[in-house]
Amino acid sequence: MNHSNLRSNATRRITELLNSHAARRHLSTYGWTEGMPVVIAEPHELVEDVMGFISTQGRAVLLVLCGGEPDNLQIWHVTVPSPIFPEVPALPAESTMGDLCRRNSESRLATFRVGYWAHSAAIHEIPFSIRTQSAPGAESSEHLDLSDSQSDKHQD
Repeated sequence: MNHSNLRSNATRRITELLNSHAARRHLSTYGWTEGMPVVIAEPHELVEDVMGFISTQGRAVLLVLCGGEPDNLQIWHVTVPSPIFPEVPALPAESTMGDLCRRNSESRLATFRVGYWAHSAAIHEIPFSIRTQSAPGAESSEHLDLSDSQSDKHQD
């Protein structure tokens, strides 16, 4: 899938997610609020470039990391840099979004900093998956599998 199609697919999928009451409830337990900016990035993009764009938002964002597979989306909550977080060394300039997310995939909340920030920010993954499933004799239907919530599956 090319770059443009990958981002279009990610935009469509996150829109579907944000239109689901169950998904919004799930996202809110991880820090999402109505109207929060959504930033789409790819694993090969430099952290400094993506965080530069996130900095212009002036508030926490949902970061959607879209991989090579059309249905492979990761959602992360990224805060603004703040003096309330412990100071950490700046990431190397060549660090990619894939590096940052892989490094923090097991953390509940991790701090990081890019070179041009005076303070650290925090990042954490919001667990979920979206799958397209087909029942025998039926067309594909979208299901939200909110793997960390009390509900098993919600159909939109």
